[in-house]
Amino acid sequence: MLKISENDSVTLFYMGRSPLGFLLYPVHAFLVGDTLIDTGTNRVDKKFLSALKGRTIAKIVNTHHHEDHIGNNRDIQDLFGIPVYAHLAALPYLENPRLNDLRLYQRIVWDWPKKSKGTAIGESIDAGNYHFKIINSPGHTEDHICLYEPDKKWLFTGDLFCGTNFIYLRRDENYLQIMETLKTLSQLEIKTVFCNLKGAVENGREALLKKISKMEKLRDRVINLREKGLPPEKIRKKILGKEDAWNLVTGGHYSKQNTIDSIFFGKRPDRIN
Repeated sequence: MLKISENDSVTLFYMGRSPLGFLLYPVHAFLVGDTLIDTGTNRVDKKFLSALKGRTIAKIVNTHHHEDHIGNNRDIQDLFGIPVYAHLAALPYLENPRLNDLRLYQRIVWDWPKKSKGTAIGESIDAGNYHFKIINSPGHTEDHICLYEPDKKWLFTGDLFCGTNFIYLRRDENYLQIMETLKTLSQLEIKTVFCNLKGAVENGREALLKKISKMEKLRDRVINLREKGLPPEKIRKKILGKEDAWNLVTGGHYSKQNTIDSIFFGKRPDRIN
Protein backbone atom coordinates (compact mmCIF):
# COMPACT_ATOMS: atom_id res chain seq x y z
CA MET A 1 0.00 0.00 0.00
CA LEU A 2 1.17 3.51 -0.77
CA LYS A 3 -0.53 6.80 0.15
CA ILE A 4 0.77 10.26 -0.78
CA SER A 5 0.03 13.53 1.02
CA GLU A 6 1.45 17.04 1.35
CA ASN A 7 2.37 19.11 4.40
CA ASP A 8 3.96 22.55 4.07
CA SER A 9 5.97 21.77 0.89
CA VAL A 10 6.92 18.29 2.14
CA THR A 11 5.60 15.27 0.26
CA LEU A 12 4.84 12.30 2.52
CA PHE A 13 4.86 8.73 1.19
CA TYR A 14 3.12 6.36 3.62
CA MET A 15 3.78 2.75 2.75
CA GLY A 16 3.88 -0.84 3.88
CA ARG A 17 2.88 -4.39 3.14
CA SER A 18 -0.85 -4.91 3.57
CA PRO A 19 -1.96 -8.55 3.31
CA LEU A 20 -5.74 -8.91 3.63
CA GLY A 21 -6.01 -5.11 3.82
CA PHE A 22 -4.15 -4.80 7.14
CA LEU A 23 -1.06 -2.58 7.01
CA LEU A 24 1.93 -4.17 8.76
CA TYR A 25 4.53 -1.88 10.34
CA PRO A 26 3.93 1.22 8.16
CA VAL A 27 6.74 3.64 7.39
CA HIS A 28 7.06 7.06 5.78
CA ALA A 29 9.54 8.49 3.29
CA PHE A 30 9.68 12.23 2.65
CA LEU A 31 10.48 14.37 -0.39
CA VAL A 32 11.78 17.83 0.54
CA GLY A 33 12.93 20.10 -2.26
CA ASP A 34 15.09 17.81 -4.39
CA THR A 35 15.95 15.41 -1.56
CA LEU A 36 14.32 12.13 -0.59
CA ILE A 37 14.65 11.38 3.12
CA ASP A 38 14.63 7.58 3.46
CA THR A 39 13.26 5.23 0.81
CA GLY A 40 10.89 2.98 2.75
CA THR A 41 10.32 -0.71 2.18
CA ASN A 42 10.94 -2.54 -1.07
CA ARG A 43 7.64 -4.39 -0.53
CA VAL A 44 6.04 -1.48 -2.41
CA ASP A 45 8.92 -0.84 -4.79
CA LYS A 46 6.94 -0.68 -8.03
CA LYS A 47 4.26 1.64 -6.64
CA PHE A 48 6.84 3.91 -5.01
CA LEU A 49 9.05 4.18 -8.07
CA SER A 50 6.00 4.91 -10.23
CA ALA A 51 5.01 7.71 -7.82
CA LEU A 52 8.50 9.23 -8.04
CA LYS A 53 8.71 9.36 -11.82
CA GLY A 54 8.48 12.89 -13.15
CA ARG A 55 9.63 14.40 -9.84
CA THR A 56 12.93 16.21 -9.35
CA ILE A 57 15.14 14.15 -7.04
CA ALA A 58 18.86 14.92 -6.76
CA LYS A 59 19.84 12.92 -3.68
CA ILE A 60 18.75 10.49 -0.97
CA VAL A 61 19.47 10.83 2.74
CA ASN A 62 19.05 7.77 4.97
CA THR A 63 18.36 8.48 8.64
CA HIS A 64 19.80 5.05 9.57
CA HIS A 65 20.52 1.64 8.12
CA HIS A 66 17.35 -0.34 8.94
CA GLU A 67 15.72 -2.24 6.10
CA ASP A 68 12.50 -0.19 6.11
CA HIS A 69 14.49 3.02 5.55
CA ILE A 70 16.89 1.92 2.81
CA GLY A 71 14.55 -0.49 1.04
CA ASN A 72 14.37 1.30 -2.31
CA ASN A 73 17.79 2.98 -2.33
CA ARG A 74 19.18 0.91 -5.18
CA ASP A 75 16.21 1.19 -7.53
CA ILE A 76 15.91 4.95 -6.99
CA GLN A 77 19.67 5.36 -7.46
CA ASP A 78 19.44 3.47 -10.74
CA LEU A 79 16.35 5.42 -11.89
CA PHE A 80 17.68 8.91 -11.16
CA GLY A 81 21.46 8.36 -11.07
CA ILE A 82 21.79 10.08 -7.70
CA PRO A 83 23.95 9.72 -4.57
CA VAL A 84 22.85 8.36 -1.21
CA TYR A 85 24.08 10.05 1.97
CA ALA A 86 24.09 8.50 5.42
CA HIS A 87 26.08 8.32 8.64
CA LEU A 88 29.54 6.83 8.09
CA ALA A 89 28.62 3.81 10.25
CA ALA A 90 25.57 3.09 8.08
CA LEU A 91 27.53 2.69 4.84
CA PRO A 92 28.53 -0.98 5.31
CA TYR A 93 24.84 -1.88 5.75
CA LEU A 94 23.93 -0.08 2.53
CA GLU A 95 26.64 -1.96 0.65
CA ASN A 96 25.74 -5.29 2.29
CA PRO A 97 22.16 -5.24 3.68
CA ARG A 98 22.57 -8.83 4.91
CA LEU A 99 24.56 -7.38 7.81
CA ASN A 100 21.15 -6.45 9.23
CA ASP A 101 20.61 -10.14 10.12
CA LEU A 102 16.84 -9.88 9.78
CA ARG A 103 14.55 -12.00 11.90
CA LEU A 104 11.65 -13.92 10.35
CA TYR A 105 9.05 -11.20 10.99
CA GLN A 106 11.33 -8.57 9.44
CA ARG A 107 11.89 -10.68 6.34
CA ILE A 108 8.14 -11.21 5.98
CA VAL A 109 7.24 -7.54 6.42
CA TRP A 110 10.20 -5.77 4.77
CA ASP A 111 12.74 -8.28 3.38
CA TRP A 112 16.39 -7.47 2.67
CA PRO A 113 17.00 -4.41 0.50
CA LYS A 114 19.19 -4.52 -2.57
CA LYS A 115 22.79 -3.32 -2.25
CA SER A 116 23.32 0.41 -2.69
CA LYS A 117 26.32 2.71 -2.61
CA GLY A 118 26.43 5.43 0.04
CA THR A 119 28.55 8.46 0.89
CA ALA A 120 29.24 9.73 4.40
CA ILE A 121 27.08 12.77 5.14
CA GLY A 122 28.58 15.99 6.46
CA GLU A 123 27.37 18.46 9.07
CA SER A 124 24.79 19.95 6.70
CA ILE A 125 23.11 19.30 3.38
CA ASP A 126 21.07 21.36 0.92
CA ALA A 127 17.70 20.16 -0.35
CA GLY A 128 16.86 22.56 -3.15
CA ASN A 129 15.90 25.81 -1.40
CA TYR A 130 16.07 24.19 2.04
CA HIS A 131 19.16 23.82 4.17
CA PHE A 132 19.41 21.06 6.75
CA LYS A 133 21.68 20.68 9.74
CA ILE A 134 22.64 17.05 10.34
CA ILE A 135 22.39 15.98 13.98
CA ASN A 136 23.88 12.70 15.22
CA SER A 137 21.01 11.13 17.18
CA PRO A 138 21.93 7.75 18.70
CA GLY A 139 19.64 5.51 20.73
CA HIS A 140 17.53 3.72 18.14
CA THR A 141 20.77 2.88 16.32
CA GLU A 142 24.28 4.23 16.70
CA ASP A 143 24.24 5.50 13.09
CA HIS A 144 20.96 7.40 13.45
CA ILE A 145 20.79 11.02 12.28
CA CYS A 146 18.09 13.70 12.36
CA LEU A 147 17.71 16.57 9.90
CA TYR A 148 16.80 20.07 11.11
CA GLU A 149 15.69 22.94 8.87
CA PRO A 150 15.98 26.07 11.08
CA ASP A 151 14.10 28.47 8.80
CA LYS A 152 11.05 26.21 8.48
CA LYS A 153 11.56 24.75 11.98
CA TRP A 154 11.23 21.21 10.63
CA LEU A 155 12.81 18.24 12.38
CA PHE A 156 12.99 14.90 10.57
CA THR A 157 13.39 12.33 13.34
CA GLY A 158 13.65 8.98 11.54
CA ASP A 159 12.71 6.32 14.11
CA LEU A 160 13.76 8.29 17.18
CA PHE A 161 10.42 9.90 18.09
CA CYS A 162 7.67 7.45 16.98
CA GLY A 163 4.91 9.05 19.08
CA THR A 164 4.67 10.30 22.65
CA ASN A 165 4.04 6.92 24.31
CA PHE A 166 6.83 4.53 25.20
CA ILE A 167 5.96 0.92 26.04
CA TYR A 168 7.94 -1.29 23.67
CA LEU A 169 11.63 -1.35 22.83
CA ARG A 170 13.67 -3.23 20.26
CA ARG A 171 16.25 -5.53 21.78
CA ASP A 172 19.07 -3.48 20.25
CA GLU A 173 17.82 -0.04 21.32
CA ASN A 174 19.03 1.99 24.29
CA TYR A 175 16.21 3.61 26.29
CA LEU A 176 18.31 6.08 28.27
CA GLN A 177 20.28 7.14 25.20
CA ILE A 178 17.05 7.78 23.28
CA MET A 179 15.82 9.93 26.14
CA GLU A 180 19.02 11.97 26.29
CA THR A 181 19.03 12.45 22.52
CA LEU A 182 15.42 13.65 22.60
CA LYS A 183 16.37 16.14 25.33
CA THR A 184 19.09 17.54 23.10
CA LEU A 185 16.71 17.82 20.15
CA SER A 186 14.03 19.48 22.30
CA GLN A 187 16.31 22.47 22.75
CA LEU A 188 15.71 23.34 19.09
CA GLU A 189 12.89 25.58 17.93
CA ILE A 190 10.60 23.03 16.26
CA LYS A 191 7.30 23.64 14.52
CA THR A 192 6.78 20.26 12.85
CA VAL A 193 8.29 16.86 13.51
CA PHE A 194 8.36 14.58 10.48
CA CYS A 195 8.40 11.09 11.95
CA ASN A 196 8.89 7.94 9.87
CA LEU A 197 6.11 6.23 11.84
CA LYS A 198 3.65 9.04 12.62
CA GLY A 199 4.16 11.32 9.63
CA ALA A 200 3.75 15.07 10.23
CA VAL A 201 3.39 15.95 13.92
CA GLU A 202 2.49 19.58 14.58
CA ASN A 203 3.66 21.41 17.72
CA GLY A 204 6.79 19.32 17.37
CA ARG A 205 8.78 20.63 20.33
CA GLU A 206 5.81 20.14 22.67
CA ALA A 207 5.46 16.56 21.37
CA LEU A 208 9.12 15.85 22.14
CA LEU A 209 8.80 17.31 25.63
CA LYS A 210 5.69 15.23 26.28
CA LYS A 211 7.52 12.05 25.28
CA ILE A 212 10.55 12.97 27.39
CA SER A 213 8.33 13.56 30.42
CA LYS A 214 6.69 10.16 30.04
CA MET A 215 10.06 8.48 29.60
CA GLU A 216 11.46 10.14 32.71
CA LYS A 217 8.48 9.05 34.78
CA LEU A 218 8.79 5.48 33.55
CA ARG A 219 12.53 5.49 34.24
CA ASP A 220 11.96 6.77 37.78
CA ARG A 221 9.35 4.10 38.50
CA VAL A 222 11.67 1.35 37.28
CA ILE A 223 14.61 2.64 39.31
CA ASN A 224 12.43 2.99 42.42
CA LEU A 225 11.28 -0.61 42.16
CA ARG A 226 14.80 -1.80 41.39
CA GLU A 227 16.03 -0.14 44.59
CA LYS A 228 13.31 -2.02 46.47
CA GLY A 229 14.79 -5.26 45.20
CA LEU A 230 12.32 -6.23 42.47
CA PRO A 231 13.79 -8.09 39.46
CA PRO A 232 13.18 -6.85 35.89
CA GLU A 233 10.40 -9.33 35.09
CA LYS A 234 8.33 -8.38 38.13
CA ILE A 235 8.85 -4.68 37.42
CA ARG A 236 7.55 -5.18 33.89
CA LYS A 237 4.43 -6.98 35.12
CA LYS A 238 3.78 -4.28 37.74
CA ILE A 239 4.27 -1.27 35.44
CA LEU A 240 3.54 -2.44 31.87
CA GLY A 241 1.58 -5.64 32.44
CA LYS A 242 1.72 -8.86 30.46
CA GLU A 243 3.55 -9.19 27.19
CA ASP A 244 1.29 -9.14 24.14
CA ALA A 245 1.26 -10.03 20.46
CA TRP A 246 4.23 -7.80 19.60
CA ASN A 247 6.49 -9.93 21.78
CA LEU A 248 5.09 -13.16 20.32
CA VAL A 249 5.23 -12.12 16.66
CA THR A 250 8.77 -10.72 16.91
CA GLY A 251 10.16 -13.50 19.09
CA GLY A 252 11.00 -11.02 21.84
CA HIS A 253 12.87 -8.65 19.54
CA TYR A 254 10.24 -5.98 20.23
CA SER A 255 8.75 -6.15 23.70
CA LYS A 256 7.83 -4.50 26.99
CA GLN A 257 10.54 -6.45 28.77
CA ASN A 258 13.21 -4.91 26.57
CA THR A 259 12.08 -1.48 27.77
CA ILE A 260 12.37 -2.44 31.43
CA ASP A 261 15.68 -4.26 30.93
CA SER A 262 17.25 -1.28 29.16
CA ILE A 263 16.29 1.05 32.03
CA PHE A 264 17.10 -1.50 34.76
CA PHE A 265 20.61 -2.29 33.56
CA GLY A 266 21.43 1.18 32.24
CA LYS A 267 22.55 -0.29 28.92
CA ARG A 268 21.87 -3.50 27.04
CA PRO A 269 22.70 -6.52 29.19
CA ASP A 270 24.42 -9.53 27.57
CA ARG A 271 21.39 -11.71 28.15
CA ILE A 272 19.18 -9.73 25.75
CA ASN A 273 21.65 -9.29 22.89
